[in-house]
Amino acid sequence: MSNLSRRTFIGGVAATGALLPGVLLPSEEAEAQQAAGAQPRPQAPSDWYEKSFYLLHLDHHTREKDPVGRDADPAETARLIALSRPDVMQIHAKGAPGWTTYPSQIGHTPPGLVRDVQQVWQGIAHRDGVAYSIYYNLGRDGEIMRRRPEWNRHKADGTLHDRALCYHSGVAEGYLWPQIEEIIARYDPDGLWFDGSCFTITTCYCESCRARFRRENGLELPKTPDEAGWDAFKEMQRQIYREFLAGTARVIRARSPRCHIVVNFAHSLHMPEDAGDWVDSLSGDIANDVDQLSRQAHWYDGQAKPFDLMTTCFVQMGEAGRQPKPRGQIEQEMAIIVANGGRYHAWDNPTSGGSGLSREHMEALARDVAPFLRARRGWCLGERVPSVSLLLSRASHYAATRSSDTCFPDAMRHPAWRGLSETCRQSHLDYEAISSDQLARGEIRTGAIIAEDAAALSDADVEGLRAFVARGGTLMLTGNGVRAGNLGDLFGLQAGEISEIEEWSAVLGGQTLALRSRFERAAPLAGTEILLAGRDANGATHPLVTRRPIGRGEAIAILFPAFTPAAGLTVPDALRAWLLEQARPQMARAVQSIDAPATLELVLRRKGRDHVLHGVNHHAGEREEFRRFNPGLPNRRITQFAPVAACRVVVTLPSRPARLSLEPQSQVLEGWTWQNRRCEFVMPPFEIHQMVVFHAA
Repeated sequence: MSNLSRRTFIGGVAATGALLPGVLLPSEEAEAQQAAGAQPRPQAPSDWYEKSFYLLHLDHHTREKDPVGRDADPAETARLIALSRPDVMQIHAKGAPGWTTYPSQIGHTPPGLVRDVQQVWQGIAHRDGVAYSIYYNLGRDGEIMRRRPEWNRHKADGTLHDRALCYHSGVAEGYLWPQIEEIIARYDPDGLWFDGSCFTITTCYCESCRARFRRENGLELPKTPDEAGWDAFKEMQRQIYREFLAGTARVIRARSPRCHIVVNFAHSLHMPEDAGDWVDSLSGDIANDVDQLSRQAHWYDGQAKPFDLMTTCFVQMGEAGRQPKPRGQIEQEMAIIVANGGRYHAWDNPTSGGSGLSREHMEALARDVAPFLRARRGWCLGERVPSVSLLLSRASHYAATRSSDTCFPDAMRHPAWRGLSETCRQSHLDYEAISSDQLARGEIRTGAIIAEDAAALSDADVEGLRAFVARGGTLMLTGNGVRAGNLGDLFGLQAGEISEIEEWSAVLGGQTLALRSRFERAAPLAGTEILLAGRDANGATHPLVTRRPIGRGEAIAILFPAFTPAAGLTVPDALRAWLLEQARPQMARAVQSIDAPATLELVLRRKGRDHVLHGVNHHAGEREEFRRFNPGLPNRRITQFAPVAACRVVVTLPSRPARLSLEPQSQVLEGWTWQNRRCEFVMPPFEIHQMVVFHAA
């Protein structure tokens, strides 16, 4: 035990310095570990996360008056965790209120601390050979807000943001980093999972931020988007966050080079930037919002880091309290995550304040979660085989929410990204999500890029898009995209007026379609083909969709936001399907659905020499809504999923497979055909998740 570890453990003190009643003394540590059956173990291998598939998280935001650790009996806790045997077990050290689950000399130890919860979980992990991770809230701290308001984020009027730390205020050096060092020295965790971070970053008007902005820009902090320096102000806040993550990683690796670092939602759809060396994997707590899972999983799957997504294993059902999710609901969540390349992270809450586990919830994990995951583990992860690439430009992402004081907005719910990604999923056009960084490096695995209604494109974005077309790619920009990048010459268009929302019509395949949107009256230049024309309310005809061949490549412009679901906008599904066909014809797709329903998600992945087609049922089910325990998170119970009917699918493969099997049933699939590298077969009916494995010859 290091000196710091021994001081922390022996102290077990609150701010007063008094020994906390009921907290175990050093002489009792061995007894506690023996009760849990703990034995010394070697360090977890450095690739323990790579080998994990089922992670368990206990969400334990302790409060001042909680009897923390009262219910964390070592033997019973070990028994309940062992029911589902997770690969990783994770427990809070400090939550958003600011109180710890262990006796701290640096942080705020609850006066009612009964037992060192970290010690209990560490002992169980060591005994059972399970990776042991610690949750720590980096961004929110109620006690710091109360005791050291100068370390909290300040609004323009001088008031405080609710429990949001400013990383440029000295809080990292004076509080966060020393406490993280204390945790590492005392408990030597295999991993640290940090919360409350990028989504807490708003404009901050504390004195430290004011001084930095004056130094870097020679201006006072702007209070509105109309004032000089607003964009630079928001970018400064983002840069402070990046610097803080890098600094946090340096602190951790100086103490524990092997510790696995994760930051909740860093480099997610909130922050579409390359993940630096300061994080080892990506993670996001989606909680109980199944409708967001596929989009976030697609994004993470395209990054150069492994990832997991977390959902609650319970529903907060009013007076009935927290009840385990129905089997179908949690299976659907797991299926979406693992089909798209992720690991599943189960989120449970302990007994109120007492840190004990719910027997009912742990039994549900053992019954519904662990068997589902273990039956599929051998066929999951691997590499996506996408058919189209969707660009989420960093410049566009931040520009779309320029007027907000939020610096890392959530693209999962942004209409343009949500609409485009959902249209592709429902059309069985599996996509990879690419960032501006990947575009600049040319890391694009398909022959087509689509970007919906970009608010802005950087110079690097424009250069990357031009290079992609020059290499023979198909580029499709919709809505404001051509204007955002000043790409009129590439698309062969002369910019025109963009209207307010109005009604047009277009004839497609002999059928007249009604459209309601914002249209640009652009003029095609020589060499530009009009693929589809529209007629405005005055009877005038204008281009709606144009195409300009450029060598082996092509640039397709859609002169209205084609995929954005928003009030007042109407684009028929038939037109959207036709547009996707222009970007990536059926014959060029890795997967073609013949008669599959829109509720079926199809994902093709390469696993070693084999290929695996995942089918996931996105049926909405019967939804019962309950009062939200967090304003930003849905709280619903979902039952009665309609199964997916049998459907015919075609998959393009590099070579004829030796056989096809249905997994995890280990059942041979008969009746498939092979012609011109295309394997056609019938996917039988299924409930939630079905894999078809194409075994290499």
